[in-house]
Amino acid sequence: MACSNQLLCALFACATLVALGSSGCSGSSTGCGAAGNGGSAGDAGNGGEAGVVGAGGDGGADASGGAGGAGGVDPTAREQEVLFVGGFMSELYEALSLNLENEINDALRDAARALNVHIELPLDRSIDIAIGDAIANALPRISLPLEPGGFISFHTQAAACESMVGIRCENISKRSDAFDSIESVDHNAAAILAYLEAARESRKQIIIVSHSKGGLDALHALLLPEAEDLWGDTVIGWVALQAPFYGSPVADVAPSRINALLLSAVGGNGQSLDDLKRATREGRMAGYTNLAALTSAIPIISAYSTYEAGGSVTGFASAFASGIFDATIIRQIRQIVVDNYQDTPLDLPGVISRSTSSAVSLIRQRITNALDAALATIGLMDLTNVFMNNIEGGLPNDGLVPSYSTALPGAIHRELSLGDHASPVMDVDPLKNFWTVQQRNAVTMGLIEEVRSLAGVGGE
Repeated sequence: MACSNQLLCALFACATLVALGSSGCSGSSTGCGAAGNGGSAGDAGNGGEAGVVGAGGDGGADASGGAGGAGGVDPTAREQEVLFVGGFMSELYEALSLNLENEINDALRDAARALNVHIELPLDRSIDIAIGDAIANALPRISLPLEPGGFISFHTQAAACESMVGIRCENISKRSDAFDSIESVDHNAAAILAYLEAARESRKQIIIVSHSKGGLDALHALLLPEAEDLWGDTVIGWVALQAPFYGSPVADVAPSRINALLLSAVGGNGQSLDDLKRATREGRMAGYTNLAALTSAIPIISAYSTYEAGGSVTGFASAFASGIFDATIIRQIRQIVVDNYQDTPLDLPGVISRSTSSAVSLIRQRITNALDAALATIGLMDLTNVFMNNIEGGLPNDGLVPSYSTALPGAIHRELSLGDHASPVMDVDPLKNFWTVQQRNAVTMGLIEEVRSLAGVGGE
């Protein structure tokens, strides 16, 4: 019947609201259908709109109740993604490893040049055969057995990520042309923010996993004013591995002018290393007035590792070369020269040539047998670990970052297994690896799963 009385119209409106409330849907609930309107006399009421099945309308006079509307389709679950953010010079570690290769080759040649053979002859005569230079010049160059993907941050984790946690993993260095691990924190923060804003447009949920300086880049990106509406919506968690939030003593000793000169030579910015200095970081951390709000909005785990370099790590290349040219091989080379001299005493060039060939073959075999075992005893960060122990009074560190520097206020602070600064992110074969690939992947994925669980978005 028609609503001809204002009082009756008001009562009908109230009844409609009651019907809405009784359906279990609030005004802010996504996908809730409106209750059907009451039908006029003799007509059935209309059903609710698409969403949760609408409540049927009350029938008008002499009418049956309206049919409930069909339920709408549930919104599609949002895609989750892990974003790896590598640390300082993460793209250049493989190239830097060649420095050790050069040192080893130089040391071997220097040791070989000292191999002169003195032969006592009858009638109080003697002869010195300077075979050292010939051996040094003939030695083949030794190449370190670097595995594909070695010295590259998050290489194995990215390969295993989807199979282990069921979501896509991306490395920002491969997805963002702007991001560069040897650029400043300000520069990389802008690149990270741009990536996150694009993720918001595609309705992704991002878990950030950073290493070392990548943690400083990520922190600054998240604390930019434009990023606050990303917290908890687009960015749902963060794992910061070995981030020097309060700086590194190793960075303190690098002069800024030298930093700028060296890094500009490889396309970087000296500010990237200055950004790791303790004075710089203390100023930055003091200026982050919205840090507490960030750590309240999303779960953050700041993880670190520590170790202690064992034995002497100084002069490794020289020590290794001395080990190759020990008393046994010197005696063997001398005998080779003596035998060749006795065969052709008047052909000294021939003696040197034949002796050199035999000696180099002997040395090459010895190097092959000894190199892998020797390198496997030396950690990538051993020298800096010793340096930090000396200037920091033995405070726990991973070779580059003191553990106290990784303590982000408001975050979960987690100690990982014994290891150096490289352990959680990369293989450093043929140098010493504290962690296996399987352990590294398991730790990373475990932290990702923990953050997802704390954010309430973990897998089933």
